[in-house]
Amino acid sequence: FVPTITMAETPNPSGFTYSPFSCFGDMSVCIMTALCPCYQVAKNKALVDNRECTICDFCCAQQNLEYFTRQQIRARFNLPYEVAMDCIMMCLIGQCLICQDARELKLRNAGAK
Repeated sequence: FVPTITMAETPNPSGFTYSPFSCFGDMSVCIMTALCPCYQVAKNKALVDNRECTICDFCCAQQNLEYFTRQQIRARFNLPYEVAMDCIMMCLIGQCLICQDARELKLRNAGAK
């Protein structure tokens, strides 16, 4: 008997539920991030701030904003801080982290009032 482990069950040292490379686990988030990353960045920021996403969020969203949103996610859900690693990974695989953050917020029902 050999147990199988799926991506969602694999322990993730960053504290996030999903791996940065499990983007395809939620195709709606994956496609939206691939086609219009500024929308997903804006939506993530609004969710972590516990408010509605507005047109201003969308117009002002930049990928580097996701770094700060990620730090807020870590603080809000008591995840370990990895400031340098988040910065490096945001530069190298930013869209993967945008998906990871979106999936984490969705899983934890962030923004629910």
